[in-house]
Amino acid sequence: MLIVFFRALILYAVIFIVIRLMGKKELSKVQPFELSIIILISDLASAPMSSRGMSIFDGIIPIITLLVTYMAFTIITHSNNKIEEAVCGSAILIIKDGKVLEKELKEQKYTLSDLMVQLREKDVFKIQDVKYAMIETNGSLTVITYKDCDNSLPINVIEDGEYSESNMKLLGYEKEEVEKILKKEKLKLEDILVGTIDEESKFVYQLKDEVISWNNG
Repeated sequence: MLIVFFRALILYAVIFIVIRLMGKKELSKVQPFELSIIILISDLASAPMSSRGMSIFDGIIPIITLLVTYMAFTIITHSNNKIEEAVCGSAILIIKDGKVLEKELKEQKYTLSDLMVQLREKDVFKIQDVKYAMIETNGSLTVITYKDCDNSLPINVIEDGEYSESNMKLLGYEKEEVEKILKKEKLKLEDILVGTIDEESKFVYQLKDEVISWNNG
């Protein structure tokens, strides 16, 4: 019994450290590949925790391997917006101007009942009160009502020196239009940390050492 007790303590400590190193995220907000690793870690720990015939290192070594794999995978996905979108997906606009976008609803395997449940969780009871609702990459629903906004949806079109094509698509912007803004202001794409445009063509961007904003058009 003491052996099992100490095995459980050691593996608990290892899992606790690994989860902390993976970052401070709520379980409901992790990406699919992160959730897969968490499930695998719990499965790997269960066998050596209860089996005295199995070495405790048979559980610890695969867990550490998964941690290293996760950290390497995170670095790779965050190094390029296109890779990150391919792995994690992109936010999907599902309600606009008080109307459900039926095509996106079906593509995301959502039903109106699912949508209404999530709206009620946000204290919203009428679709007509919603200016925008977006399904985030982690599956949660972001809701912006008419009371919450000034009839515009700020979205990042530039992130970490790269264009976010999926976000530009949400706004109906072409890359050439953003390039014109940058050219007009004599800006280089790689110098911009984040650049945001809304439906009223207001553009706000942040360089590495300052924040500048202007109204375009």
